[in-house]
Amino acid sequence: MACHDPEQGKSTDRDRETGERARRVALGICTRCGKHPAMPGRKSCEPCLEKRRKADRAKYAAGKAAGKLYGGADPEVRKRAARARTRRRRTARLEAGLRVRCGAHPPVEGRVSCQPCREKRHAAERRKYAARSAAGLCTRCGGPFHDGRSRCAVCAAIEQAARNPERKNKISRRRYRLRRELGLCTSCGAPSQGASRCTPCAERSYHGSAHFRGMPAHPPSFAVFLRDTDECLGTFDDEMEVAAFLAFEKLARDRVEIVADRPWLASLAARE
Repeated sequence: MACHDPEQGKSTDRDRETGERARRVALGICTRCGKHPAMPGRKSCEPCLEKRRKADRAKYAAGKAAGKLYGGADPEVRKRAARARTRRRRTARLEAGLRVRCGAHPPVEGRVSCQPCREKRHAAERRKYAARSAAGLCTRCGGPFHDGRSRCAVCAAIEQAARNPERKNKISRRRYRLRRELGLCTSCGAPSQGASRCTPCAERSYHGSAHFRGMPAHPPSFAVFLRDTDECLGTFDDEMEVAAFLAFEKLARDRVEIVADRPWLASLAARE
């Protein structure tokens, strides 16, 4: 009587299972039960997939209760499965025209976020900014800062290097138009009763103007004196007239002294 070889029997079973699996894949049916069509992009039918998910959830819960990392599963396998689920979910939401992150609303035109997600993110950023500012920390990275600034030295340098004047001006113009359409103050966003600025912002702007800060800064005049005799050769309204006079009279610059009649108090009390 011939002796049965266990290893040969296992090899035969594997070959038979591989052939049966390939046959089912070619027919487009579930490779597990062979009874139902496989789901799109998968090799199993929905009942078999649900059965497997149920068993995986029970195994994960038991492993988690025992304090095992990833419920006792292989971390790399769990990461690959999570990435695959993320890709499938992302593709399905993009094809449906929905926001990739929440999958509940379409994104705002020209952007990848929907309006509810944008408002939620902006609210979270404002809360974080206020908390860091109140704690005396850099509002960008959360580190310490000095000299009463809202940014630390590193973040300030990075922000300055990445600043785009055209983008900033575009954002400012868009914010100005939106606030004007809503009847809000274009400076702070508070109600302004149809005016371009609310009363506090308008007063602050007026108090910082040359009309409020004292004497006006009149254009200076220039007097030309001859160094040898201290004789005043004439007064002129600007430096171009002085240069033309010296060229016409053929006077060297070292022979004359030019005095600008600019009141020093005007530079302190008014803006040009």
